[in-house]
Amino acid sequence: MTVRTASVDDLAAIMHLERTSFPTDAWSEATMRAELESPHGYYLVDETAGEVTGYAGLRAPRGAADGDVQTITVAETARGRGRGMGRRAR
Repeated sequence: MTVRTASVDDLAAIMHLERTSFPTDAWSEATMRAELESPHGYYLVDETAGEVTGYAGLRAPRGAADGDVQTITVAETARGRGRGMGRRAR
């Protein structure tokens, strides 16, 4: 497993996880793209064997004393292995 900074190149994989993890309230692709491109966002992906199996995002404006967890999920097949949290913070 590898954790690395997410990029717009990960958008399709992130959106797949977003839609399967949150089928009734998934973010739109445009919203997720804006988050990944924002200078105030910090997103990570978790990869296993080259496949994105989780992601998490933080919004923290430069110089701010705190930030907000925007989203976090782990693929159902990768849950229970200590890679994420049980529910989403919005």
